[in-house]
Amino acid sequence: MPTHKPVIGLNDAFGAQARALRRLQADILKLFDEAGYEEVIPPILERPDSMQSGAGRFLADQTVVFSDPAGAGTLAIRSDMTPQIARIAATRLQHEEILKLCYSGTVMLARPDVRGGSRQQWQTGVECLGVAGRDGDIEVMHLAARTMLVAGFDQPVLQVGHIGLLKALVAGSDTPLETWTAKISHRSPDDLSELIATEQLSDTVSSALLEMVSGIADQQWIRAHIGLINADFDHAANELLSLIKELGEELEGHVSVYADAAVMPRFLYHSGILFAGFASGVAQALLHGGRYDAMMAAHGRDMPATGFSCDLWALINAC
Repeated sequence: MPTHKPVIGLNDAFGAQARALRRLQADILKLFDEAGYEEVIPPILERPDSMQSGAGRFLADQTVVFSDPAGAGTLAIRSDMTPQIARIAATRLQHEEILKLCYSGTVMLARPDVRGGSRQQWQTGVECLGVAGRDGDIEVMHLAARTMLVAGFDQPVLQVGHIGLLKALVAGSDTPLETWTAKISHRSPDDLSELIATEQLSDTVSSALLEMVSGIADQQWIRAHIGLINADFDHAANELLSLIKELGEELEGHVSVYADAAVMPRFLYHSGILFAGFASGVAQALLHGGRYDAMMAAHGRDMPATGFSCDLWALINAC
């Protein structure tokens, strides 16, 4: 007998839930359009080497791969749309010096982000390509702030970090960077202490890592650690502090902005500034973003790039 049980982590949507998603999608895409971002609709399938090339290799364990019965070889279901935008920018739109693109569509994860979560997401976001440094980062962060307001969240917050801080702290470690980011993301000093005990880190670095997960790695903490770690840490810290100074303490609609060295990326293709959006009464991040220049270089076009994305289902469920 055939089974009609749904696949765990994959769900149907109909009625009020489907209408809610389409309304939110329309409102956010209108916001992006008014900001000058043109929509692109990539296919849901890609060749694995396109999805996982260069910095995109960090998506490998979240990508479902299968053999195409029509003879196209091995194909992958996209787990993130940013690598697809990078491919389009490096090929189909390679003659455009500046690209401001937006998208909204389904992605599928090999496993859920959190225990009991969904493997399917309706990823929606923007990519600003060709605008270097703070100008691109600030433009995208303003748009991220407005996205949380359009979605109806109270007291939204943008927490801003820099992946260079962690890279500098764990330089020379035998533990992969993705393991460190996972431990930092859990914000558990006990778990992190177990990892630190396996490494030969200085007392200064060990203390700094534990302070990051203890919730005190704010702007003052970052400034106090300049000159204590190494030159790479100082470079990332100064870049982050300069950005925070230019952003100020608040964006439009009373969206607060905080520096937090413990902000970690969802995927490790980011190469600079990172940020995550939160709101009152919501435990999980509403959106993630940051700079990912290295991915563009891996796709054969060396150009600056920054962006952010959110999952519409997560926004709807959090409201």
